[in-house]
Amino acid sequence: MVTMSKKYEALGEFLEQQTSDEVSLSFDQITKIISRNLPKSADEYDVWWSNSPVEGRHNAVWLTRGWETTKLNRRARTVKFVRTGLSREIVKHKSVSRGRSVAAQPTTALSPAPVAASNHVLLSFQWMMLGNVVLDHAGGLQFPAVTANAGLYRIRIKLKEQSRFYVGESQSLRRRFSNYRAGHSGQKTSHRIHLLLKESLAAGAQIEVDIVTSDVTLEINGSVVAAEMSNKATRRMIEHAAIVATGGSDIELANL
Repeated sequence: MVTMSKKYEALGEFLEQQTSDEVSLSFDQITKIISRNLPKSADEYDVWWSNSPVEGRHNAVWLTRGWETTKLNRRARTVKFVRTGLSREIVKHKSVSRGRSVAAQPTTALSPAPVAASNHVLLSFQWMMLGNVVLDHAGGLQFPAVTANAGLYRIRIKLKEQSRFYVGESQSLRRRFSNYRAGHSGQKTSHRIHLLLKESLAAGAQIEVDIVTSDVTLEINGSVVAAEMSNKATRRMIEHAAIVATGGSDIELANL
């Protein structure tokens, strides 16, 4: 089986031959270099071109050779490669944030902690479709009717063949959507989401909302635990699980 990075090895070899420290390429030029079509995700998602040094990703062909991507323009289908001069180590299983040091690994074997060392967690929940976000007659955001209770929400933005998701949690879903509708500049996240939704709708996107307010199953070490949505820690746990579950290679998350 050909590994992901081997498929794009010709691109790494091309970069090695460059005498300049910068090279701009169109997606079509890259296609010719690697003698195969780029995947659909390369056209749709910025993350495909990211410089996260994770094992098994195609970007190893440029990171290990001391190059990084910059100035990506998916609309124009162009990207610039810049020589850093430093070969990036590919991290197994998890990425390391740029600019942050990695703690030295202990030289002796570690022992399990004396308290709650083993934790086996099973979490199950289902998104329920609530409705669409649209523009009202005055050009403002109009959300579907929603409960005032606590819960999770997922906003799905679909424009042509591209999809973006925003996952969040709130003590009151109704109040959270009201904040997004108002989009006050003093509330940075609400203002950002407000602008994202309005700009997306103006571009012809379809925006749908899903929620989770009940029927969450939480099992820890074989024992069923009450998953109270009124508890913020519980909501945050489910929120992060939802982000991981939603954040596959074929979608773009707006949780930035």
